[in-house]
Amino acid sequence: MKKVITFILTTLITTYTYAQCDNLPIPKTAWTIHYVDSEETTGEGANNGKAIYAIDGDTTKFWHTQWQNAQPGYPHEIQINLGNSYDVSGFSLLSRFDNPYGKPKDYEVYLSMDGSDWQTAQSVGELTYPNINAAAQRTYVYFGAVTAQYIRFNFLTPYDNNYYTILSEIDVYESTTCPATGQVNQLASFQTISKKYTTDAPFQVVATTNSSLPITFQILSGPATITGNEVTLTGTGGQVTIKASQAGDATYYPWEAVQTFDVVDLTTISPVITTRFIENEDVKMPTLSAYLLHAYASIDEPDALEISKVEYEIEGTKYLATLVDNSYQYWWTPSAFGPNEIKVIATASNGTVTTETYTLNVSNDIQDRSVMTFTNGVIDMGTIGSQWYFGTYDMPQFTGAYDEIIADFSISCPGVPGGCDDWDRLGWVEVKAPNGDWMEIFRYITPYGKACSDFTDVTDLASILQGKVEFRMYIETWGTGGWKLNLSLDYRAGTPKYKYSSVEELWHGDFSFGNPADLQPVPVISSSIQHEVDSALIRLISTGHGWGQNNSLNAAEFYHAIHHIDVNGVNTFDQDLWQKCNPNPASCSPQSGTWQYDRAGWCPGSMGMIFNYNLKPYLNNNTISLGYVFQEDYKDFCHPNNPNCISGATCPDCNDGYNPYYHVGGYLIKYSNDPFVLNVPSFKESKELSAVLYPNPTQHTFKLNIQDQWKNLVVSVYDITGQIIQVKYFNTEMDVNQYEFDLSILPNGMYFVKIQSEGSFANVKVLKQ
Repeated sequence: MKKVITFILTTLITTYTYAQCDNLPIPKTAWTIHYVDSEETTGEGANNGKAIYAIDGDTTKFWHTQWQNAQPGYPHEIQINLGNSYDVSGFSLLSRFDNPYGKPKDYEVYLSMDGSDWQTAQSVGELTYPNINAAAQRTYVYFGAVTAQYIRFNFLTPYDNNYYTILSEIDVYESTTCPATGQVNQLASFQTISKKYTTDAPFQVVATTNSSLPITFQILSGPATITGNEVTLTGTGGQVTIKASQAGDATYYPWEAVQTFDVVDLTTISPVITTRFIENEDVKMPTLSAYLLHAYASIDEPDALEISKVEYEIEGTKYLATLVDNSYQYWWTPSAFGPNEIKVIATASNGTVTTETYTLNVSNDIQDRSVMTFTNGVIDMGTIGSQWYFGTYDMPQFTGAYDEIIADFSISCPGVPGGCDDWDRLGWVEVKAPNGDWMEIFRYITPYGKACSDFTDVTDLASILQGKVEFRMYIETWGTGGWKLNLSLDYRAGTPKYKYSSVEELWHGDFSFGNPADLQPVPVISSSIQHEVDSALIRLISTGHGWGQNNSLNAAEFYHAIHHIDVNGVNTFDQDLWQKCNPNPASCSPQSGTWQYDRAGWCPGSMGMIFNYNLKPYLNNNTISLGYVFQEDYKDFCHPNNPNCISGATCPDCNDGYNPYYHVGGYLIKYSNDPFVLNVPSFKESKELSAVLYPNPTQHTFKLNIQDQWKNLVVSVYDITGQIIQVKYFNTEMDVNQYEFDLSILPNGMYFVKIQSEGSFANVKVLKQ
């Protein structure tokens, strides 16, 4: 077959072309393994794992470096005796046929006549695959023909952060029309050229070769010229294709490389505008009042460009918007009921301007409204493969028009294998606030395998429940059924006590309870109190989780704790976190399981308890300090951080790890009858936990890699029924990264790994084979 001889060296975007040659696969009948640094001799069964299965011609068998008893990491090496000498001109590698893992990335290839004198490499670089995330992918590399009987592969790095190499087949090619000449291949590289702007100064390109022969450059196309190795851009945008070449000599084959880079004309890039307000919903207000407009402006090439300003033009007058927590805001008071034209004008640092025009109809015809959000949405890990459900919905727009908002939620059995999940699962519904933060509107713990419903008052959150709103729900279901979701919000027409409100996040996420090394993990939060604030409250949802003999006093799910709220450093409010479950607060009974037992802030088949704490008496200063203090006399004596815990004596297992914790959602609600002053944003630090699990699939063990700094982490392994198989506590992410999790005694199949820390969590799947 006709092949273009292609060298793939240091980057994905650079290819090296030598000539058009016929390259045929060398028959494998006489091939043997000359050397391999690592192979799995037993763990993959009788007909897999060993290096010989990479050259047997059977694509359903594979070579796997060792994983049983030892797990040697990269680099990996395999040497093949071809059985005779050939004019070797290339090779291809076929990745494992049934999963996408184990692909090598950076490589070196050496050739030899005797299997010992390898001299210099004939090809080095980065292997590329058609689809790096798929199984059975073949990568090809060709080079100038060299007479050899032995070929040596050094695989230097992997693609998937694993320690092992897996290959179904290695093929080696000989050239019949471009025979070996006695020359060797140049090991050359063409340094990647990054994206450029039309205004960039001339720059130099760099290519090197081990031959030390001179390299020349040529612009093949695009808005640039070259003199020597200095590129000058012509001032227009486009793509530039440039070639580096070396003609070779009696010792070395010729070499050339071609790559393409973008040249961006910044003057052609304009801002993009989106808004939270919507044209097909009237803005309801009983009297003409200020209404807060939210717009968002962004621009491509943010390293070079930025948004200079955003303005609202109303009735011919322009008003400068204030950037508050990612949103360009302006208090607009309409001059009359009826349609109003509003222009949003965004200006960028390059001088480009984008204008979007909207028509908002202002009306005082205010009626009760019911808005459906989730409609037969399904959460199911077994078939859909997600614990989340998302949707964006058009909600009412208003000022002072509704005095009550009720969230009506129902859950039922979906048409998936298993129907309803059999167990009580933690869940919650959140909306994305104008600043981009996800804020919880209610907690819900599912019933034991049956349909139920509940409702709660969400009026405090009115400011984030209008306009175009993103919703999402999470349910910690695993693999034995799922849930069908329906959620409506009912807006009752009426005059609220306060015309305006705002929502600020105080605490959000999981916090350990009774950890001897950190008894009070919830941070103290300070918030500014503007002069126009008439009242404020804390809206707090807390639910306790974790139980068993390895948690002192069966905390936190079944422990009756009393926490308190500090205001300005003073113990001010108590939180009696205990919910009676029989009768069920949502009339969701009878159920299977232990539904009738009282719990810490929740019951199966109902929404979590919501606590409101009135802060109006404490608004005398410009700031307010708020602390959430867990019951101070509780300590989990079975916690891994208790140095006096003795497994089998003081507790069954001091390293159990399934320690008590609370899932917390706390928000500060401010009220006013006047529009809030638009302040400069606080730029609250926010991060989400993420983890990479490897190797995946695994036969025995796996590790986790967590990049950011975290503390008080719990890693739990679940089977598809949601039963905890393993759980382990760690003080920091570095402890997690160094730990090796062992699944060797478990049957093959899918498992789920949950990583929890203070304020965030992540779930990943792992397949044991």
